[in-house]
Amino acid sequence: MPPVRLSKSAERWFLSKVAELAEVNPAAARKLIERLERQKDLLSSFPQMTERGVLEGTRKVSMPPLVLTIRARDGMVEIAAMRDARQKDAYAPAELDAADDNDDDDKEDTYSGGGTKPVPRP
Repeated sequence: MPPVRLSKSAERWFLSKVAELAEVNPAAARKLIERLERQKDLLSSFPQMTERGVLEGTRKVSMPPLVLTIRARDGMVEIAAMRDARQKDAYAPAELDAADDNDDDDKEDTYSGGGTKPVPRP
């Protein structure tokens, strides 16, 4: 069973989210930490149990309200990134350029506030 660790950036992100949550609900923050520890145990036993990630060599792990991106690195499983489940998938720079070229979402109507109707974006 390979060990599981968080990358430095994933650890910083997670700790900042736990700190924010602890200000509002300390019990929920503790539960989130416990869930991550259980998830790490599962990943150690079954590192291929999740769906393939957007980037080659990665896997996407759903741990609501979070999504983890994992990869095999130096004989261990690394949680390379974490994000809120409401955020879109991360892309490598080359993929981001291709996604921008085909992104029709930028042209949808948006609410401009102040009681006015949605305005189409140029």
